[in-house]
Amino acid sequence: MMHEALRWVADVLVLVGLMAVTVSVVGIIRMRGVLMRVQAAGQAVLVGIIIVLMSAVGSGEWALVGRAVLVAVFLLLSAPLSAHAIAQAAAREREAKAEGQDEGPR
Repeated sequence: MMHEALRWVADVLVLVGLMAVTVSVVGIIRMRGVLMRVQAAGQAVLVGIIIVLMSAVGSGEWALVGRAVLVAVFLLLSAPLSAHAIAQAAAREREAKAEGQDEGPR
């Protein structure tokens, strides 16, 4: 009985996570600026993917749960770093355009 309930919870978590990722992808497509797109991408990682990884608990396999925890920790550590790097590059490009300089090949 408990194992069946865990499977239902896992299925619901997968659906909720996939809906969050879908909304974030639509946000990435529809947003205008780089910073707004980075924010939408960050939501996809932190909300959608982590929820999908939480559904591994419903599998009952502890090796899978351990891998999901490691992936979640890696995402929580790397997503803010990559978002910061993208935002910093966008700010530098905007600053260079404001000064009238054209950095890099087209």
